[in-house]
Amino acid sequence: MLRKSQIITLPALIASVLLLTGCPPPAEFTQWRRTSTNVDDVKAAMAECGDPVGGSLTQLPINEQVLQFQCMQLLGFKRKDGFEFCDVMKDTPACVEAKKGRPLSVSELEALPFKDDDGFYPIKPDSGRFEDMQVTWRKVGASTHHSVQLVNDKEALPVMYACGYPKPLGSNLAVASIGRTAKAQRCMIDHGFEPKNKMILVCLPYPTVTGCKNGAGENE
Repeated sequence: MLRKSQIITLPALIASVLLLTGCPPPAEFTQWRRTSTNVDDVKAAMAECGDPVGGSLTQLPINEQVLQFQCMQLLGFKRKDGFEFCDVMKDTPACVEAKKGRPLSVSELEALPFKDDDGFYPIKPDSGRFEDMQVTWRKVGASTHHSVQLVNDKEALPVMYACGYPKPLGSNLAVASIGRTAKAQRCMIDHGFEPKNKMILVCLPYPTVTGCKNGAGENE
């Protein structure tokens, strides 16, 4: 199954196509409808659901996007394109909770797959992906300039192996669980590394996971 960060959700995919054709993507608030509702009502509902109004894509963990989507549905809105997050992301915690009709326990949450850390993404044969594309960490304080990326990756790779990432990266058959990913990320932080993109951190969307600080977007 393809992860969210590579096969983007349908609204984002549509936006990408529009960008390629030279057309600006539609603002997200134009994609929701509800009987006897105007644009201001849609914007107010989106703000109530925690979704910043004005753009068509948001840089949020997938589970946060699902929660916002579900909030809009609870307020009586439907997507004009008919898109349903949980038809595509069935194993996202918010979707699993909706199906079960109750909150997940910590152990249930930690057993679900985590698809946002490329370090655990399986590389399929003939996919065109290579191990160096999967290095997701760099030393704290290291330059972010592209000219030193190879040096940064060379420094991070053996530590990623030692912290539980597959060797070589991409050789695993499936993405890791939330719990396993959190443990590996905790190890990387303890060894003085930081994520290249903070959005890969388990603790950002799931602060109750073992090793995370409640309410924080990073490990303790």
